[in-house]
Amino acid sequence: MVSGSDAEIAIATIQCLLLILNVAGNSLVCAIIRNNSEMRTPINYLLLNLAAADMILAIFFVPPYILIHTFTHPHGVPGTVLCRLLTGGVLAWIGAAASVFTLVVIAIERYSAVLHPLESKGKLTYRKLKGIIPCSWIFGVIMNIPAFLFMRFDKDNYCMMIWPERWMGKAYFLAWCLLLAFLPVALMAALYSRIVYSLWVNNVDIDDNKTNRQQAKMRMRKKVTMIAITVSVIFGVCWLVDSINYTMYYFFPSHAFLSYAASSIMLLFNSAVNPIVYALVNQKFRRKFKAMLCFPQRIHHQQATADASIPAASAGGEKTE
Repeated sequence: MVSGSDAEIAIATIQCLLLILNVAGNSLVCAIIRNNSEMRTPINYLLLNLAAADMILAIFFVPPYILIHTFTHPHGVPGTVLCRLLTGGVLAWIGAAASVFTLVVIAIERYSAVLHPLESKGKLTYRKLKGIIPCSWIFGVIMNIPAFLFMRFDKDNYCMMIWPERWMGKAYFLAWCLLLAFLPVALMAALYSRIVYSLWVNNVDIDDNKTNRQQAKMRMRKKVTMIAITVSVIFGVCWLVDSINYTMYYFFPSHAFLSYAASSIMLLFNSAVNPIVYALVNQKFRRKFKAMLCFPQRIHHQQATADASIPAASAGGEKTE
């Protein structure tokens, strides 16, 4: 029989490991994109923003679980301020909202690039990124304003949102699940189903009629899209399970099928696994990871040789001006 303290230590250990994996992996992604000019494509800048958002989620999500075992949380005004800035997880959820926003933008970009490649209106450009990336964080802040305003440190030694009326809490919770889980997953499923049909189903019979350059471009689109689909599927599974569980816990407490700790681990896993996906699915990212982690000179020589035989357009993602 596992005691409560042993279970808490095990959960905190798993969360710490996921935090380390998250920060290490996503930091590598940011460094690779920032330090390699051929990786600075619009779609990769969205992946950089996603990596930053995932790190914010983990950095501000895990510490409260550690601090609760190492210090006594202050009460009163200091306790409320600490809840809003750190132990209540508000900043973590800003990162979570920015991450969801970015995933939806990636899905829309892939849809435009694959199904409407000749239309300039839907292309992701560097100019558009200057608006999209700040908007992702503004969206995250707006979604968390109610949590920041109503977060309190209550008498039971928990940071929680205390609402003037009970219906306000239910309305905010439903809006959160709708805007950050159910609607994004539904939209991404609809977009990626059309993309998969276009790239892998409808395209099979006409591949032989394409030039080598067209086939290379199609292969590149498939690789970039496969990364986006894999990341989105993992997000959908983790966030939908978490949101359904929270819905059950909030409205039907006796029917919740996961503990809060298990739900939090799923969210942390989702934010930590993306760099692994990039390395497994995309050869360019995989080479860059190896170059930064081990044998940099040998890898650099191999990369230079390989890059010489790869069309410029397929270097790291679709190059959109």
